Amino acid sequence: MTNRPNILFILGESHAPNLLGATGHPVIQTPNLDRLSAAGTLFRNAYCASPLCVPARAAIATGLFPHESGYWDSSMAYDGSSPSWMHRLRDAGYTTAGIGKMHFRSDDDDVGFNQHTETMQIADGIGDLVSALRHEGTEPSYQGLWDIWTSRYGAGDDSPYRQYDERIAAAAENWLADAPTESPWSLSVHFISAHAPFVTPKKYFDLYNPADIPPPVRFGRDHRPDHPSIAHLRKIVPHDADIPLEEVQALRAAYYAAVSYLDALIGRVLAALDASRQAENTLIIYTSDHGFSLGDHFIFGLFHMFEESLKVPFILAGPKIPAGMQSEAAVSHVDLYPTVLEAAEAVIEPSEQKPLAASLWPLLAGDTPDRGPVFAEYHGTATQTGGYVLRDGAMKLIHFVDMPPQLFDLETDPEEGRNLADDPEHADTLKRMMDRLIERVDPVAVDAAAKSAQSSLVQQHGGKAAVMEKMGGFSYSPPPGIRWQDMDGNRS
Repeated sequence: MTNRPNILFILGESHAPNLLGATGHPVIQTPNLDRLSAAGTLFRNAYCASPLCVPARAAIATGLFPHESGYWDSSMAYDGSSPSWMHRLRDAGYTTAGIGKMHFRSDDDDVGFNQHTETMQIADGIGDLVSALRHEGTEPSYQGLWDIWTSRYGAGDDSPYRQYDERIAAAAENWLADAPTESPWSLSVHFISAHAPFVTPKKYFDLYNPADIPPPVRFGRDHRPDHPSIAHLRKIVPHDADIPLEEVQALRAAYYAAVSYLDALIGRVLAALDASRQAENTLIIYTSDHGFSLGDHFIFGLFHMFEESLKVPFILAGPKIPAGMQSEAAVSHVDLYPTVLEAAEAVIEPSEQKPLAASLWPLLAGDTPDRGPVFAEYHGTATQTGGYVLRDGAMKLIHFVDMPPQLFDLETDPEEGRNLADDPEHADTLKRMMDRLIERVDPVAVDAAAKSAQSSLVQQHGGKAAVMEKMGGFSYSPPPGIRWQDMDGNRS
C-alpha cells in the first residue's frame, strides 16, 4: 500500500447545485452523496468554468478556462494537447482509468488514461458543430432540444441514457474489484445522469409528488429578466410564451427523480470502493459538469450565467479531508488540477502552472487565503457575444460584450432578481468589478478570438450550408454504439 492516495473522481451531469440533502434541501433524496458530504467537505459555492458540457469538462481536466485553452464550445473538445491532471498522475506512477461520458474529442486521443472503458466522446469527433454558427449570428433554433427537455419524461427503463449509466456503474464496479494494490491509481467515473430526457426507473420516479416540489424562483411574467442575453437564449432554445406551472412542477419532479437515480449509481461505486478495502487511502471527489435550470427566471436548461446553471455540487472526502465541514468559500472547477496533483505529490513544472487556478488544500486546512474573485466564461450555444462572470465576496458581475452589465448582491438577493448595475449607489462597486474582470481577460478580444475559431471550424467543414446539411438534426450526443442520427429529437 502506497502513502500517496488513490483518486476516485465521480462526475455527474446537469446536477443543480442545491439538489443535495446535505445542503438542507427539503425534498431531494440523495442519501449516498449526503453520507459522502458528512464524511468529507462540501463546498457550497463551487462554480463550473463554463456552463456547457464540452468546455466545462475540458476545464476540469486541464485547469484552464476556455480563453486559455481554446476549448470554446460543443464542437471544440479536449484532445489531449494541453496536459491534464490525468497525464500528470500517470507520469507520477499512477494507473489512470476513465469510464463513462468524457465528452472529449476522441478515444484515439491521449488524454492521460492508461485504460478507458465505455467512454462517450463528442459525436463523430465534431460534436455540435451547428452551435459554431453563432459567430455570424445565424445559429438556428434548438426546437428538438426544447422538446426533449420539456416533453420526454416519466417512469421507464428504456432510455438509452439510463441504460448507458447502468453500463458505466457496472464497469466501475468491475474495475474497483480488481483495482491495483501495488501502486496508486486514479479512476474517473463520469455518469450521464441527470441529463435529459428525464426518464428514470419507476422506483425513483415514484419518490416525488409534483405538488411537493419547491416551485421555480422568479417564474412569473412580472419577475422574468428581460436582459438581451436571456431574450436571445429564449429565442434559440424556443421557450413557450407561457408554460403552466403544473407542467413545470411535473417536469421538476422527473428531474428530481433523475438526480436520485444518479445518487443511487454513485452509491454503487462507493460500495465497490468499500469492498475493495482501499477506501481509507482514497481521495473521493464528486461534482457535476454544470448546473441546470427548470423554470427559474423562466429559463429551462443551461447556457446562461445565473446561479442555477453556473454553480455545481462539489464534495471532497478521504485522507486529510475534514469530515462534516461545509465551506462557503467561492471555488472553481479549475482548482481541481492543483488540488489533485498536490494530493498525489506530483510536481507541477513552472511552465505548466495554472494562473487562474488555486489548490483547495489551504481551505481544507482551515486557512483563509485571499483567493481573489471566482471567474467563469461562456462562448457556446445560444449566445450572441461572449459572457463573463466575476464573483467577489457576495457581489456577482455578469457581463456580455456589447450588452448592459448585470450586478447582483447574492447575500441580500440570492435569487438574482434585482440588477444593481444602474443603481447610482453601486456605481463604484460596478466599476471595481469591471476593472477586476478586465484584469483577468480582455472581454472584447476573447469574444473575437472565440468567434474567429468558430468561423474557421465552420469553413473547415464546408461552410454554413454544408454544416446544416450534415448536422442540422443534431440534438444531443449518443452513448457508445448508437449514432446521433438515430437519437430522438430534431432541430428546426
